[in-house]
Amino acid sequence: MFDEFFQGFSMRALLLSLRSGFTQLSFLGHLALTVIVIITAMIVSRLISRYYRKRGAGTTEAKRIAYLVARNTLGGVTALLLLFIWAGELRTFALSIAALAAAVAIVCKEFFMSGLGSLMRAITRPYSIGDVIELGTMKGEVLQIDFLSTRLLEQGPSGYVTGRTFEFPNMMVLLNPIRKLSHTGRFVHEIVRVPMDPAGNVPRAERLLLQAGETVCADWIEAADAHFRRLESSRLIALPDSRPLAMIEPVDPKRVDVLLRFPCQSNRRLATSQAILHAYYVLAKEPDPDDPLASQQIRSADAPTPPPAPESMAAPIGKLI
Repeated sequence: MFDEFFQGFSMRALLLSLRSGFTQLSFLGHLALTVIVIITAMIVSRLISRYYRKRGAGTTEAKRIAYLVARNTLGGVTALLLLFIWAGELRTFALSIAALAAAVAIVCKEFFMSGLGSLMRAITRPYSIGDVIELGTMKGEVLQIDFLSTRLLEQGPSGYVTGRTFEFPNMMVLLNPIRKLSHTGRFVHEIVRVPMDPAGNVPRAERLLLQAGETVCADWIEAADAHFRRLESSRLIALPDSRPLAMIEPVDPKRVDVLLRFPCQSNRRLATSQAILHAYYVLAKEPDPDDPLASQQIRSADAPTPPPAPESMAAPIGKLI
């Protein structure tokens, strides 16, 4: 019986029958099927995300890779279903506007690319209002997003606001990578650097900078760590430790930078980095107890001053003569 049922069956025949069935539907039928497919895909995507978030076995990286594979597979299946549903209408529509689209694309290339950049930004959401981003040589907080352009409030290298604004066409989103400096939300990791001479006391500078960072960030280290751990479980990513970390980075034969990575609130990056630098330079002014020369100077300064010698009661010989 099964042999008779499957006799003459082929995958090509099945696909052709599905395609002919979809093309015979009315516009409202196509629309209803599209809504059903999209809603089903959204529900399945939520279930997949919830499953991998609550899954205890495996590392974070392995769970993230499996989740991305499942999500991309679901997206591909959804796109194929939508293509089958709208195949007939898309063919007719494409043939009717092909010439007009080619002419418009040639004449209004920049306008068209800015529109595509806006569409890409709306779909992928690489940044939104209030985010701090870096695009090429531009760095600042996103103030306004239009259909054709984005406006930034410029920030300097240390995060200070200059008062100037950047405005770039959204087509640059298609052509340049975007660095989002406030990706982790309420708390972020920031870096300060102190340039030094390689012949100087670099280990002491590293130790003092770490001490300054731990002192300044002591009030919110636990809250920042809890925030980063929540992000790890919700986004399936691995974030570094929240405690300040000091590092040494050689720049050239005549310069070495001492770096400190520390957690801070996203809206207080400049204030926190300045507080750490102030605390570091205050500590750096104090003499180093491990330096023999400095210790000798400290002992010399703490030693009691000998009393002045008593003047001789005898009159000077010059006066007697």
